[in-house]
Amino acid sequence: MDFNLASPKSWVQTASCLSRYRDQRARLSSRFQSPTTPAVRMLAYLFVSGEDFVPIRQPNSPYYYVYRGFSNTASATMVAEALANKGWLERNFFDRYYKCDGCQSHRLTVREECPTCQSPQLSEADLIHHYSCAQLSPEAGFRRGTALICPKCSQQLRHYGKDYDKPGHVQLCGRCSNTTSEPSIGFLCQDCGMHVGGDAVSISDVFSYSLSHQANILLANDSEDANRFPIAQMRYLPEELQRRITELASLSGPAADFMLVEVQYGSREQVLKARGEINLISMRKLLADNLQGVLGDVASVYSSPEREYVLFPGRDVAGFTAYLREALDHAESVLSDKLNPTLLVLWGTREDALP
Repeated sequence: MDFNLASPKSWVQTASCLSRYRDQRARLSSRFQSPTTPAVRMLAYLFVSGEDFVPIRQPNSPYYYVYRGFSNTASATMVAEALANKGWLERNFFDRYYKCDGCQSHRLTVREECPTCQSPQLSEADLIHHYSCAQLSPEAGFRRGTALICPKCSQQLRHYGKDYDKPGHVQLCGRCSNTTSEPSIGFLCQDCGMHVGGDAVSISDVFSYSLSHQANILLANDSEDANRFPIAQMRYLPEELQRRITELASLSGPAADFMLVEVQYGSREQVLKARGEINLISMRKLLADNLQGVLGDVASVYSSPEREYVLFPGRDVAGFTAYLREALDHAESVLSDKLNPTLLVLWGTREDALP
C-alpha cells in the first residue's frame, strides 16, 4: 500500500489492507507461521496476501517480468513450478517469450537476416526482367548512371513494358551482396550477444499461479483433509493409478499412507532424436517391465504417454527411495541406450505432506 498522510482515502485503504492481512494470518496454519523453506514461504505468502502469483511486466529484468515479493525471478519460478507439479499451485498461462540458451535472458531482438551471412543489413531492391535475353536481377546490376544496361547482353533498356518489366523485388544484403526473396528470421540476445536462428530458438512459457483447493485446506488448518492427495494432480495420472490412489486415500490408519514417485528421463530428447519415438517407447516399456519385476509386490509401476510412476503403499519413504534407485539402475542396465532416469517424489507419508 502507498500511504499518503495528506489523503484520508489512503488511510482507509491502508487500514483495510492491514485488516485483511491480520485476518488471513490468523487463519494460517501453525505449521506455516515461521516458513523454513522457499516453498513454504511462497505458499504462506500467497495465502496471507489473498492474491494469485501473477508476473508483473518489468523491462529492466532480463526475463521481462518479476513476481511481487520475490526478488529472484528464476528461483521463484523454479519453486512455483515444483509446487505446481505437486498439486499445491495451479498454472494459468500468462505469456510466451523467446529465450537465450546461453544466459536464459528473454531480451532477444528478432530481425530479418541474410540467409548466407546472417547480417540484418538488408535493403529492398526492384527486380528487372530483360525480355530479349531473359536476364533477371536487381536493378542495381542494370544501372549505369542514368541508363539501364543489361549485364548479360549489354543491350540498353529503353522502354518499360517493351524492353523490360519489374516483376517484383528482392532483399539485397549490404554485407555479402547476396539476394533473396525470403530472408531468414534470427534472434540476437541483447545481454550476452548469442545468435540463434528462428527455427532453433527456445520458447519459454510464463505462468501465473493460484493456490489449489488442496493447498488452501493445508494452509488454513491442521485437519486430516490437509493430508489427502491433491485432487488437481490426479488428472495427470493414468486412470488405473488414479483408482488405486483413491482406494488408498479412502482408508484410515497405516494403510492410508503411501508414496508416489514420478520417473523422469534425463536423456529422453537425445534418445528420441537418435533412435526415434518407436524405439523410445519400446525402451520405456522394457524398463517399466524390468522395474516391476525387480520390485515385485513391494510397489506397482504405472505408465502414461510421457513417463512412469511408482506407487509404494508404505511409510518407509527414505528406505524405499534408496531401494527404488537401485532397482532403476538394475532395470536400465539391459537397455541399448541410457535413459538416465531420475526420481521426483510427488507424494510421501503424512509427515512429508508439507512441500
